[in-house]
Parts: sequence; C-alpha cells; structure tokens
Amino acid sequence: MKLRRRGPGRIDGLEKGERVLAAAAGPDGEVVATTHRLRLRDTSVEWSRIETASWDGDAELLVVTEVPDSRGHRTRHRVALESPQRLVDVVREQVTQSVIISRHIPVDGRRGVRVTGRRTAADEIVWTAALDSGIDLRDPGTRARVDAAVALVRNEVE
Repeated sequence: MKLRRRGPGRIDGLEKGERVLAAAAGPDGEVVATTHRLRLRDTSVEWSRIETASWDGDAELLVVTEVPDSRGHRTRHRVALESPQRLVDVVREQVTQSVIISRHIPVDGRRGVRVTGRRTAADEIVWTAALDSGIDLRDPGTRARVDAAVALVRNEVE
C-alpha cells in the first residue's frame, strides 16, 4: 500500500470520518494509526482484528498479531520503525479500546474458551472464541459447553 501525504497529517485513502492519530517511518515504509485501523506496509488491519500489539525496543520492531481466522491461523506482522514516537502508545490504546469484553470460561476442568467481543469502526461487535489446547470440539458434550460459554458472554453484552 502506497500512502501519499496531502499535507501535514493528511493521507490519501482514508474513509469518511477516519482521522490519522499517529504515524512512524522505518525501512519497511510508513505505518499509520487511524481512528479505524492500523495501516502497515501493503495492508491495513481494523483495530477489532488485532489481538495483540507490542513494541520490541531492542530490535525496534512493532509486532502485531491478528485475531485468529476460522481455521485458527494468526497472521503476525513485524515492522521495523526508526522513531515510533507516539505510534506505539496509540496502537496499544486503540487495540485495548476495541475490546469491550474478554472472559475465560472453563469447560473441561481448568481448560476452556476465551470469548472476546470487539467493537468495529462501524460500531458492530465481532466475536472470537479461542480454545485452550486440549479442548476437543468433536466431543458433543464439550462442544455444547463451549457453545453455552460463548452464549453466556455474548448475552452479557447484547
């Protein structure tokens, strides 16, 4: 993704109502945090799709991990930045702010499911359910307890 500045703090390709919150440059290009998403190199990730974001100060790397897809695959982005200034704080704030609820519910002893609801830029809630290792959804009883756990957390918000 090629970002083109249109003056101080202005970038082409923003959606209506989207504002730039912070930006930083590095050898991989510019990273821009907006009110709706994080724009990285040749992709952008909506805040509600980011599971974690961290800054490795020694390596000068921003590490962003996306919420797992339907197959459980997590996309990880590692972007070198020279002077992230305010960007790292803004990324943390936006990721944290998107989470409206996150609860771990045991379904098999101490093992269970982490149910998380995140608010999108369109003011919708997207839900994810991350299973602890060892949870077998092929077992109908376990599957029913996982479904009940997800419903329990969703009912607290919706």
